[in-house]
Amino acid sequence: MNCNNLISDLNIDRKVLDDKKQQTEYKIKYIVEYIKLWLIISSERENIKNVNFIDCMCNAGIYKDGDLGTSMEALLLFIDSAKLHPNKKYNLFLNDYDSKRICVIKQLLNNLHKNHNIRNLNIFITNDDVNIYLQQFDKFDKYLKFNASTVLFVDPYDFGTVVIDNMIKFLDTYYCELVFNFFSSDYVRNGIDARISKCIGNVEIKNKDALIKFIEKSFRTGKVKHVFSYKFNTSTNTEIYQIIFATPSYKGLDVLKSALWKVFNGKFNHRNFNKNESQLSLFTQEDDKNFLLEVHANEAKAMILREYKGIIVPYSEIEIFLTEKTMMMTSQFLNSVVKPLIKEGKIKKCGNVNNKSNYKQDSYIFLKE
Repeated sequence: MNCNNLISDLNIDRKVLDDKKQQTEYKIKYIVEYIKLWLIISSERENIKNVNFIDCMCNAGIYKDGDLGTSMEALLLFIDSAKLHPNKKYNLFLNDYDSKRICVIKQLLNNLHKNHNIRNLNIFITNDDVNIYLQQFDKFDKYLKFNASTVLFVDPYDFGTVVIDNMIKFLDTYYCELVFNFFSSDYVRNGIDARISKCIGNVEIKNKDALIKFIEKSFRTGKVKHVFSYKFNTSTNTEIYQIIFATPSYKGLDVLKSALWKVFNGKFNHRNFNKNESQLSLFTQEDDKNFLLEVHANEAKAMILREYKGIIVPYSEIEIFLTEKTMMMTSQFLNSVVKPLIKEGKIKKCGNVNNKSNYKQDSYIFLKE
């Protein structure tokens, strides 16, 4: 949402605000879409009493062009959900180390929230270094410990900001999902310098792929069982950063992917805007969703043929593997991956279920070539 009028109405100093890069715009879009879906699911679950979103590096909440940041977009979504579900408690935790940005956040909150008398919405604002913030469990215990649905959003300005171990301890302490924007381009530019080495705990890393695997493995801790990463690339195939998503339930990955497909349409590369009209701009309408699904499906078929060659595997295991390893959603696996492989004679349905058409309850033989 654009609220450019608020900058002048609230006399906000534009020098405190950041310019919004194009990748930032789409980052906000996918997080907002994800929060929408997550809020619906969390709010409908009877056992959930507290719904929590933690933006531990929330910036000022608005950019120079007037577009709201993730924290304020989340606030608006929380207001709507809190109105619809008065028996739930909605808790929004906002933190940034810059006191000037926090002042802007407070101004925006006073404006965007002032006309809503919502007793079941709590907003907690702090002004701490992210690494200190993540260790202050006394701020979170009351709301995150029991009957809670929680998303921790970590969006650093560069990779060398957040100590990985602090996120690990948070995941060990609370049942929650983590969305971490990992600036892989920072590593590519600087390698393992002292700043990045401190963040990963002085672990020896040989290349970027090894670093990603290390982070993914590190996040499989506590209740977290599933990790998925998604690359942001420029039109020249230069990687900017990766979304790394960690969750206790692989169904959470499906929620994230629903948001990603809606915003990115299944794209691999995310082109920077170019004034030259002969070149494609970011996420053009001409992108063919079906073609991109086929590309993802071909990659998925190759993956499972390598992974399960010569063995029998239940559909449930195939589903979890592809959910973690590909951009595809679970609803796409059967018709785009499994059935085509049967038709190609590369796998066979075992027929262990009474209803022969019940593909998802069966197992599959992966044939040796």
